[in-house]
Amino acid sequence: MAMSHSPKDPAAPKASSKPCTGCDGPRLSGCDITQCEGMCCYDGVYLEPQEEDFLRELVATVPELREGLPEEFIVDGYWDGEHLGRKTAVRPEHYRNPDFPAYFTRTRCVFGDSQGYCRLESFARARDQHPWTFKPAVCWMFPLHDSEDGRPEPPPLSPADDPWRTENYPGHTTSTHCGRHRQNGKPWR
Repeated sequence: MAMSHSPKDPAAPKASSKPCTGCDGPRLSGCDITQCEGMCCYDGVYLEPQEEDFLRELVATVPELREGLPEEFIVDGYWDGEHLGRKTAVRPEHYRNPDFPAYFTRTRCVFGDSQGYCRLESFARARDQHPWTFKPAVCWMFPLHDSEDGRPEPPPLSPADDPWRTENYPGHTTSTHCGRHRQNGKPWR
């Protein structure tokens, strides 16, 4: 039998006096690879030095991850002519998604499979490990970003505020399914 509580009942749930955490920022939908085909990974991912070392060691010791990778699976990455660091290499990809941005190159991170699933995540799941065990941090945090103090920041509310927006490039995060603000989405936190 379900119990109901009257407002005067001390066991009744209390209304929170705190504002909704994350309600003032973007509202997001979850990741759905079947809808977006992993378009967030079209340019590979920039790595911290320790992540590059970790991935090199992992690939060297796990033949199933090495299979199908190019010799140079981590390369120098450039953005708008500026060297930004080391990143995963990419390979050509045919995206079927009609919403795939025309200004994104038709490539995918070399760790992505033909549907857009991450092979590093699949490897972890097959071993009954947390799905993010082997993934670079920026991958599992997307569409959130680290602030300078290491705390997560929400994606921008509008494409005009996308930090990757340039005169010839309308942005990255807000162009992806899970990075767009959606009125019917969930608060970002």
